[in-house]
Amino acid sequence: QWAAGFLTFWYPGGSRSDRASLLPWHVFLGVFLYVLAIATSVTGLLEKSIFMQSAKMIGRFSTEAMLMNSLGMMLILLGALVILAIFNPGAGKIDTYRGSSE
Repeated sequence: QWAAGFLTFWYPGGSRSDRASLLPWHVFLGVFLYVLAIATSVTGLLEKSIFMQSAKMIGRFSTEAMLMNSLGMMLILLGALVILAIFNPGAGKIDTYRGSSE
């Protein structure tokens, strides 16, 4: 992802057509990596919670368990909002994409 983005978008010899053809793949892979990072974070929280509950370090409805569950839900909500913001351009961005200078 990084190498393809660097060679395509920062390298001075890249043409606009090459950049335009690779942009959807660049966006897709970036979003895919972001989703994988969110999934890894939530899975790590779940694993830690299960290990701590099986070792009787925390109870099922203890403050620590509620904090871990809340953090996991907030991570998922944040991930969903970021993906929504990526694929749903706001009203002010539409004119910028069309080349307007306003």
